[in-house]
Amino acid sequence: MDKGPSGSKENLNIFGNSCWDLSQSALNKILTGNKALDHYFGGGISLGHIVELIGNSGTGKTQMCLQLCLNVQIPKAAGGLGGSALFIDTRQDFHPDRLLGLAQELEKQYEHKVPDFKALKMLQKIHYIRCPNMVQLLATVFSCHRHVADHPDIKVIVIDSLAFALRMMEDGARRYGLLLEIHESMRRLQRQHELAWVVTNVLTHRCFRKRFRVVPALGDMHSHLINERIWFSGGSQLHLGKTWRTSRLIKESN
Repeated sequence: MDKGPSGSKENLNIFGNSCWDLSQSALNKILTGNKALDHYFGGGISLGHIVELIGNSGTGKTQMCLQLCLNVQIPKAAGGLGGSALFIDTRQDFHPDRLLGLAQELEKQYEHKVPDFKALKMLQKIHYIRCPNMVQLLATVFSCHRHVADHPDIKVIVIDSLAFALRMMEDGARRYGLLLEIHESMRRLQRQHELAWVVTNVLTHRCFRKRFRVVPALGDMHSHLINERIWFSGGSQLHLGKTWRTSRLIKESN
């Protein structure tokens, strides 16, 4: 059978999706826990997207990562995905007790709808990998397809933090190349499995016309490769947009 110029079976089904298919896949969302964000996203973060959480330390990025790992497990009987999560930790700042507290709150929220949705079971469905350096992060991202094949209910993969591992590299060209390889691996996995990637990033200073401006780390190309960017700032405020200048404030609904 002719597989086309690239020799890939993916090209055989390029006309396989209709607008109806896309509209139905849009129903696969992961609640963020923030009513205003969920309203803006039409029910939560979409599977198939790469979402970046950006902000300084202590603004709530990791908190949302943990919440997403729990919310993705909300049973289908309660309108959720009934999935599991993979948490990739590069900062070595993961606290199980913090996660357990969030899980217990979610258990109370759904105890009347799904009594079997228990906090300890939620923790068992969050796979954890510690990646203290860039080599281990690359190996983990590249091998995620095998892990997801063994655990097909994984619907969200978190990297906290993508910037932390990459910025430890002094060679800028090598860092840029590895970042592109990571993005390609993430997209390749999404072509094979329906899941979302959530990565965290930090702010840095860059000189423009002899003036320093605060910008996201990892550069402009990275900004083009993500689908959504959520900005975390002081006072628990959240903004949405690829750049700070074009972002919009999202207020928590009452």
